Amino acid sequence: MEKKFTNMRDIVSSYANAMNLLRPETEKLHQRVAYLAYNIASEMNISESDKKELLYASLLYDVGVGMMPDKQPGEERYYFKDLAATGLGIIGDVQILKPVCEIFKIVDPETPTDETIFDFDKYKDFAEIIDVADRVAFMLDPKDAALNQVEDICDTISDLAGEGVSSSVVEAFLRFADKEYVWMEVLHQPEIFLTYISDENSVTLDDAIGLARFMSRIIDFRSSYTAMHSSGVAATAVRLAEIMGMSEDECKMMMIAGYLHDIGKLKVPKAVLEKNDKLTDAEFNIVKEYAYYTHLLLKDLTGFEQIGRWASLHHEKLNGYGYPFRLKADDIPMGARIIAIADIFSAVAEIRSYRAGMSKEEVIKTLADYVDSGAMSGYIVEILINNYDSIYSIRDSEVRREGARYFASSVDVD
Repeated sequence: MEKKFTNMRDIVSSYANAMNLLRPETEKLHQRVAYLAYNIASEMNISESDKKELLYASLLYDVGVGMMPDKQPGEERYYFKDLAATGLGIIGDVQILKPVCEIFKIVDPETPTDETIFDFDKYKDFAEIIDVADRVAFMLDPKDAALNQVEDICDTISDLAGEGVSSSVVEAFLRFADKEYVWMEVLHQPEIFLTYISDENSVTLDDAIGLARFMSRIIDFRSSYTAMHSSGVAATAVRLAEIMGMSEDECKMMMIAGYLHDIGKLKVPKAVLEKNDKLTDAEFNIVKEYAYYTHLLLKDLTGFEQIGRWASLHHEKLNGYGYPFRLKADDIPMGARIIAIADIFSAVAEIRSYRAGMSKEEVIKTLADYVDSGAMSGYIVEILINNYDSIYSIRDSEVRREGARYFASSVDVD
């Protein structure tokens, strides 16, 4: 049996905080939806193990929102049913999230409904509970007293009974809503939902790789400019680590660091990410902050102590002129040096919608220039150059695989 590496409580906490970066206008939305969904399920006497599945689904229900076209003022927002298909594209191959995927399939209007599937009725209830929790969370106004909002919210949810939501789910919500304290909690302390997840809910290293892979898609799939970047970085970094003699577990940790090295980039506006022209000083300052947000999101994750440093320090330079901590060579771990080189290699080699990838000769010159300036490790760059063709092939294969998933998940925009 594979040993425990981390736990789901830390993972979901970091995920919810990451989504707050992506959608600051709906801060704590995921915490509120999770809190509400779990407690509605409790009113329905749903088992503890089933409530855990529901809790994860309620956190992930809008995981595909970053791939959707931005809504214009006055347009109706996205609901769970609108986001299910893109969500499946992001988490569909993550084994530990298989129950969540079953809920998404029931919600997605494009997926044929098969009422013979295992636990169909249970997952249908879960989907309706998440829909109600999402609607309530969006109606809440943090600027107003919680109890001033209860009557209007309950009236709105009551009207859903028999109209896409079963009466049993609506009635369960209303029973829960009748307790005054819950409104203060959901508005001001929704993080309480974390207490519903035991830190004994173990996650193996292989599980963590799958979870990191789907989180990399939230980062990269926001834009066709970066859609396959993190997968290329991860593949490159792992191969370099293997050649350098790192252990099997260290190589798996390197893969996770590669997937998550840009997670703080969720804070960067899409318009800045997709700008073809040179960034202004103000825009570049926005970009420079993201490495620190990567540090914040990963620093408290049990088991991620090394991974967090490798991922968040990849913009540090050996000569001390990197960011955000201005570290010098002695303070930059080998893992971060590997990620830094894999990041540059992948960025300049990959094809983007606005430019072709560099040729082998151009890539090698670019890496050599970084070494000559004192920014990067000449030892690691030499290993990459000596194994260029095999590393490029591994990176290209992984990028093509992720590219196929991205384009299959993308939403057509007229």
